Amino acid sequence: MQEVLALSLLGFSVLTIYLQVASHRPIPFDDSLYLTGNAWVLRGLTWDGVVWAFTNVDAANWHPVTWISHMVDQQIFGATTGGHMIENLFWHIGNSYLVFRLLQALGVSRVLALALALVFACHPLNVESVAWLSQRKNQLSTFMLLGTVLLYLEWRDTGRRLTLVLLTIAYAVSLMAKAMGVTLPLTLAVYEAFVLWRDHPESVVNRDWTKLRSWCLGTVRRILPLVAAALGVAVATFLAQNRLGAVASLESIPILSRGANALAAFATYLRTFLWPADLCLFYPMKESPDWPLALVGVLLAASGTLWVTLQARRAPMVAFGWAWFVISLLPVIGLVQVGSQSHADRYMYVPMIGLLLMAGAYFDGVRIESCRAPRAALAALVFTFAVGMGVHAYAYTMLWRNPETAYRRSLEVGGVSYTMMVNLAATLTNLNYFKSAELYSEIAAQLWSDRPMVLGNLASLQALLGKFDKAEAGYRRAIEIEPDNVQHYYMLALVLLHKNQNDEAEAVLNRALRLLPSETDWRASYRMIRSVLLREIPISALKQSTMIEAATANPGVQSAAR
Repeated sequence: MQEVLALSLLGFSVLTIYLQVASHRPIPFDDSLYLTGNAWVLRGLTWDGVVWAFTNVDAANWHPVTWISHMVDQQIFGATTGGHMIENLFWHIGNSYLVFRLLQALGVSRVLALALALVFACHPLNVESVAWLSQRKNQLSTFMLLGTVLLYLEWRDTGRRLTLVLLTIAYAVSLMAKAMGVTLPLTLAVYEAFVLWRDHPESVVNRDWTKLRSWCLGTVRRILPLVAAALGVAVATFLAQNRLGAVASLESIPILSRGANALAAFATYLRTFLWPADLCLFYPMKESPDWPLALVGVLLAASGTLWVTLQARRAPMVAFGWAWFVISLLPVIGLVQVGSQSHADRYMYVPMIGLLLMAGAYFDGVRIESCRAPRAALAALVFTFAVGMGVHAYAYTMLWRNPETAYRRSLEVGGVSYTMMVNLAATLTNLNYFKSAELYSEIAAQLWSDRPMVLGNLASLQALLGKFDKAEAGYRRAIEIEPDNVQHYYMLALVLLHKNQNDEAEAVLNRALRLLPSETDWRASYRMIRSVLLREIPISALKQSTMIEAATANPGVQSAAR
């Protein structure tokens, strides 16, 4: 009965905050990759689609489980995007409940575990993972990751082979949804070390090598299947991101700058956990490292490590919670820079659990003078914090109601960035706000005059406004910079057709034949271009199409990559 009540409270809280997403619009920044512009996903669940999901890395990741999840949704909900959006809520409810179960399994009292799980359910840092359709991968991966840890805790107590098989499968599925959990074997090894310290401190203090050697062998035996799965997926993900240019080179971002950004991000994550102000979709990398904030990160990391070390003898799980937080941040902290963001709220979805475990383990051991029920008092304090976070999360979720609002929020909070300017201009174009879109596109063209996507977006808008000569010049310039992008040729041909230069448009399309998109290309817009180049759609029909249809089919949206 208590479990049902806990699940009901978590579910009610999540639904109260996030039910509004049923009326939200998809955000093309990644949502076009995962659903609205993905030809394979839009077909629903098919055998060919499943094969594609396991063999493609076109979105700079290898995550077949995520693709299949979106295909199933498309099969069920079709074009009703509210259904796709609502499903994220139920995954978040499941994750919140598993956090509750995990905290209990690691020794946190029931009431305090529920209060901390409510913080997880309501925290504004998790809005991005719930309200953004393309972050289904985060939900799926975390659900299976938490299931893996719970099964691991059961297996180390019972030793049942079936449990070992189930936890290995759960972990593999987690990695095939998103590679965020690649550090789990290290986290579990650290857990085993803290259990050894908790249960047999004399073995460590007295350096009982026989017992320590036995512990090492036992730990390796336990985590070896998980290590093999993690290495395989980590290599596949890195190669996929590197192949598509999502991984920044050391020449573009030196190791010193990466380290400084990682420390600054570390400080930012801790600050936003306690005071989640100024959150947004995209935080661009700064031209030079924020050294003062990086110094704060050093101080926080050092002082946090010192504090948990002092707490280790009294409450080992406090130290383990800190280790969970630090280790799970390693893949996304910026040492291996993927994408152009300095940090992201979604990266705190798993690390936050470590901070909650720290709080639970510490509060469970606190004694308050003249207080008969210190745990209940602290639990009430945590519940109050969770309610405050929920109010903030509700208001923040409203800013995700459509792409225009989300992009403007990012420009306001994160500052001017190439990615958000391009996406905002594309969104305004889709809404037929051509004059407003032209303003942002012109500003972007002045700031990033060597970026072919910026030039192409501006040329599309100029064509929509009847400025065909300027549009032609813009596309020809984009072709000079990026001669292997078939989209520029297609749009140039369309402009020429509207100028009644049919023969020249035909010649441009013939030149583009060498760049014929693959038949298996996941992009819906590129499937259309393929049909045009193969004359499956005749030139006469193309001439009759409007520039609006062409421009909105090819908005040139950048991806978050991870």
